[in-house]
Amino acid sequence: MATAPTDQVSINVMRKSDGKFLGFILSEKATIHELKHELKLRLTPQYPQGCRLIFRDKVLKGRHTLKHYGLKVGVNQQDILMDDSKNWSSSSESDPE
Repeated sequence: MATAPTDQVSINVMRKSDGKFLGFILSEKATIHELKHELKLRLTPQYPQGCRLIFRDKVLKGRHTLKHYGLKVGVNQQDILMDDSKNWSSSSESDPE
């Protein structure tokens, strides 16, 4: 019986523009930037230059890890919203306090 590495986090990302879900299994040490890179390949946002990822009402910052935001190993149904409703890379609204 094969076992998964102990630092693997299971998450679902939902694209806001159409409600499509995609599951990911990543290291809890993966950064949000790395997750966004995977999303651009597998669940392309409506505006490829920018989208926001939101978990528990917080906008996730690229430099932080999944673990930093409380995405945990062994916890199911960890859903992240990919807000691709506009080009967030050109908007100051992507950084609320």
